[in-house]
Amino acid sequence: MRHKVFVGVLFFLTLLMWNCENPFTPDIPESTYTNLPPETHISMIYHPDTILTAGDYWINDGDTIWVEENDSLILGLDTTVSVKEVFWWGDDPDGEVIGYYYQWSFMSEPEFTHEESDTFYLPLRSKFDIYSFKVWAVDNDSLEDSTPAVVSFPVYNSPPVLEWKLNSLPPVATTPNVVHQSFTHHSFFWDVYDLDGLETITAVYWALDDTSKWQRIDGNQRSIFLEDLEPGNHRIFFQAEDIAGAKSNVISFPDPDDDKIPNTWKVIEPVGDYLIVNDYASDQLNYTHQNFYKEIFDNIIGSDQYSIWEIGDNVNNAHNSIPYSTQDIEYNLSYFKNVFWFTFRGENSINQSALALTRFVADGGVLFMNNAMKGGTLADTTWSFTSIDTMYFFSKTGRVLPGTNIDAFWGDPVLDSTLALSLGSTLADRLWAIEPGKNAVIRYRFEDAGPNGQSYNGAPGIMTETRINEGICYYMTIPLYYCNGNENVDKLFKHVFELE
Repeated sequence: MRHKVFVGVLFFLTLLMWNCENPFTPDIPESTYTNLPPETHISMIYHPDTILTAGDYWINDGDTIWVEENDSLILGLDTTVSVKEVFWWGDDPDGEVIGYYYQWSFMSEPEFTHEESDTFYLPLRSKFDIYSFKVWAVDNDSLEDSTPAVVSFPVYNSPPVLEWKLNSLPPVATTPNVVHQSFTHHSFFWDVYDLDGLETITAVYWALDDTSKWQRIDGNQRSIFLEDLEPGNHRIFFQAEDIAGAKSNVISFPDPDDDKIPNTWKVIEPVGDYLIVNDYASDQLNYTHQNFYKEIFDNIIGSDQYSIWEIGDNVNNAHNSIPYSTQDIEYNLSYFKNVFWFTFRGENSINQSALALTRFVADGGVLFMNNAMKGGTLADTTWSFTSIDTMYFFSKTGRVLPGTNIDAFWGDPVLDSTLALSLGSTLADRLWAIEPGKNAVIRYRFEDAGPNGQSYNGAPGIMTETRINEGICYYMTIPLYYCNGNENVDKLFKHVFELE
């Protein structure tokens, strides 16, 4: 009986405790936690273009835009260039930022990125426009910032700037009142700049003589080669244009406002199959050497059957210095089958012309190179238009006397006798002797003076012959002008140019 009573009491107490609050384990209140969105921030590199202040206005295609005191445009009232470098970042108080959406005002849909910076090229549609950029962060729970960071700014389209490529135009030594001459072709080179980026340059226009007849070329082109030019005086103009239609300054050659370039450009017609190249700039003061060769050419070819190309230096005839472009040099030679090129004393233009000379000979031309270089100006033994093994000074005193014989080696006794030369006057310069390379043969040597000659020792070589394909290069290291003691230099020209 007692046992039953005890069990009943225990059961009652258990029910009572089950329905009573446990003072040692209070109830935990329901959670009020919610995922917080990230916050986004923005900054940018600012390149001002045109500064506007409060009260100023901008007129764009008849639409007047006033600048107010409390204008909300970022950076106040400045216009900027169309290339924008923008930086952004995000903070998430209860997680991490996994990426960003961004959208320009001209974009129909936002784009997602993991990056926190980028450079944008804004589409230029007019002289003046206003652009907005917004970016918002996304956290690891895919929650987006509901208040994107926004930046707005005005953009002014900067017009291109056009200028001649450095050193591409012929210079002048003292006065611009000189005449630059070319055959019926010419190359021109320029550089173009734009604060909005070179990508915005869509076209370059050029006009020859008449600026009512502009010709269009691609905006990424930086040179032009003109052919079949009419003989006479000319002037060429260039202007660039960008994607929004803004045009650059106009540059021209000649330019009456530029006293660093010739004020006249004259195109001359190539004449005949023979060309004399005067690469001895000092001779272009009185033309002593050139007139000597002209007289010979008048007699053996005819006064109206050859052309002359004078190459100046930075002192004499600078406005006709060697062309900037190898293509111009090649074309100068390409009009002709036979070229006589002479130099003497001072600098010459052979190094700049070496490639063009090689191509001329390889294409079947006959080149007579009379390159009389003084000591200190060494020929390049890697020139491919000729074949030179060694070079050395042959003169002890720098003086070789009149009457010194120059022996010929043409492989025929009669020809060797006919074409034997001699000095007609003192050769008063320390010049070079040469020995032919493996692809060349000797054609002239000074007569053998033995080991103890008065002016030189042995028999220095002074002229070689090199064949390339069907072409021939004769290379001579003393001025032919001094070698007419036997009055037969004309016969040498007849032989090398096959006029016999």
